[in-house]
Amino acid sequence: MGTETDGSVVCPSGNNLIAGLKPTLGLISQDGIIPIGHSQDTAGPMARTVTDVAILLGALQAPFGPVAGHPVPRDYTTFLRRGTLSGARIGVDRRYFTPDYGGEDDLIAVVQRGLDAMAELGATLVDTDSGDSFAYFDAEFTVLLVEFKAQIAQYLAGLRHTSLRTLADLIEFNIAHCPAEMKYFGQELFEIAESTSGDLTDPEYLAARARCVQLSRAEGIDAALQRDHLDAIVAPSYSFASSPAAVAGYPNLAIPVGLTPEGKPAGIWMYGGFLQEPKLLGLAFDLEQELQPRSAPRYLGAVPPEPADAGICDALSARPHVFTGKAHLSHHLGTGKPFER
Repeated sequence: MGTETDGSVVCPSGNNLIAGLKPTLGLISQDGIIPIGHSQDTAGPMARTVTDVAILLGALQAPFGPVAGHPVPRDYTTFLRRGTLSGARIGVDRRYFTPDYGGEDDLIAVVQRGLDAMAELGATLVDTDSGDSFAYFDAEFTVLLVEFKAQIAQYLAGLRHTSLRTLADLIEFNIAHCPAEMKYFGQELFEIAESTSGDLTDPEYLAARARCVQLSRAEGIDAALQRDHLDAIVAPSYSFASSPAAVAGYPNLAIPVGLTPEGKPAGIWMYGGFLQEPKLLGLAFDLEQELQPRSAPRYLGAVPPEPADAGICDALSARPHVFTGKAHLSHHLGTGKPFER
């Protein structure tokens, strides 16, 4: 089982040559998930095969919120058939094949084999545009920060064996136990979240969420599917293409394709519209059966050493901790890939 807000099911799935599904928000209960933000948090199955993902999805589903009242299949394995790619229209969002959007050349070379296989199985590949995830990156970040401050307090309120009840309590705990908690990295994201209102009726928060929905759904995935008459949209694994489906609350399926010459796993992410899990699983199954991508690990290379002590605790003991704002955050995130990673 994985839990994703933006990338934390599809990224490790792609990086481990397994199948993984970030489902439609509301298909699987959020109960028990340590929250980042209710508008994107969901559990999802991760498994060696698409068949196992389909079985797990049927067992996990507990519709709520936006999915409540919609009919959903009891058994997703009934959609797993050869030939589903024949006649399908698959959108290829080329934006995510570029370095600026996280595309990595060695992975893309393997992904191209997957695209070629789709075409050989009868799919029509159509270049499409499912929206610029950078256009709503700041809005997504605002939403998650505000929701996290509010919802981590709700989560902590339900715990019995701790006196910590707020995000501020967690921040102070980490400072007090710095050598154990912050040897390698700090808590900048906690601090930015704490600086927000934490108010889910805050106009700034509501405007940010509205922008996310408009750009990722109506002007993003929904627009691409309708405009280009698509059955699904694909992008390379470990690109920034986790964001459109994550922000929209739509399903995204990691499909293993193969290994690079250096032994690095590569895959395709396939996403679609609201409750389109049956279609995505069927298309993915057809591709998986054609490629047979799974292979035994060869245990290449060596385990890297532990990272160096970041020196955070020494700095804290020397002076009060001061957070310098978004410029520091950008540096902290490095490439700017979704911050769960």
